[in-house]
Amino acid sequence: MTRRTRLALGITALATLGAIAAPATAQVAAGQQAVLTPTQAKRANIARMLKPVEIEFEQQRLEDVITFIAQFTGAEIEAYWADEVSSGMGLDRDQPITLKARRVSALTLLEMVLEKSATDLAFAGGGNTWQMTDYGAIEIGPKERLMLNQRLETYDISDLLTVIPDYEDAPEIDLQQVLQSGQGGGGQSPFQENDDDREDQLTRQERADEVVDILQLFVEPETWLGGATVQYYQGMLLVRGPDYLHRQINGYPWWPTNRTVMGQLNGRRYVSLGGRFDHAGEVEFEKVPVTGVAGGGGGGGGPGGPG
Repeated sequence: MTRRTRLALGITALATLGAIAAPATAQVAAGQQAVLTPTQAKRANIARMLKPVEIEFEQQRLEDVITFIAQFTGAEIEAYWADEVSSGMGLDRDQPITLKARRVSALTLLEMVLEKSATDLAFAGGGNTWQMTDYGAIEIGPKERLMLNQRLETYDISDLLTVIPDYEDAPEIDLQQVLQSGQGGGGQSPFQENDDDREDQLTRQERADEVVDILQLFVEPETWLGGATVQYYQGMLLVRGPDYLHRQINGYPWWPTNRTVMGQLNGRRYVSLGGRFDHAGEVEFEKVPVTGVAGGGGGGGGPGGPG
């Protein structure tokens, strides 16, 4: 049997999910008592989510899919499920998911699943996404729900406000005037300037306002309408918003910039994380019939669950 990471989940052929009793949590290796700092926990959790996977879901329950990703990677994932406590502002546990993913990271797979699971209500609020908690877990759900967890960050935009001089209309030298004036030190300057075409430059505050307008237009526009705020002060932008908003602005300072993927999707700035999962190894999976996930509908281990 070839050693490849390959799975196929569906109605007739499902990977072994029955053994999953609860969402996976970050675990310390046997015999070790190391305690990770929040930053180390975040890096470790994302590293687990870079594990490669090839998979096919066919009409699989969303809760089972999320549970599988957590079990497969060992990452700590906390889901906000729609229930009476959340007033319906969450993910639908029973929503069927159908998609194929070929040799992608588990993080990319999670993003694909969240996009597939977005309801009309979620679309109105900007869709579903993921973000990091302060203690290093990955929480998922509608953006309007994740918006409830906000923090303040400052961004130095001084370089964006600096005006580079334009010397296109450099002053001209009147050689005849220079010759007539002789070698004396006084007299009229030989440089001739023409101010007729000179444009009034924007003030520093006006340039900062333009940066803010661009930010709110292309980076999570619904989030600004939903309660995120930004204020300019002395060369800095003070931004209060959820973690996923800060990620889309500047990535994560604790993740290598050369492994931070930035681009545009549907006219918006998009930032995700990439790299290698050096300890993923090669995993083999057998196709076996599965009827469901044991314990999957219980306490809802995320902060949005009833527990």
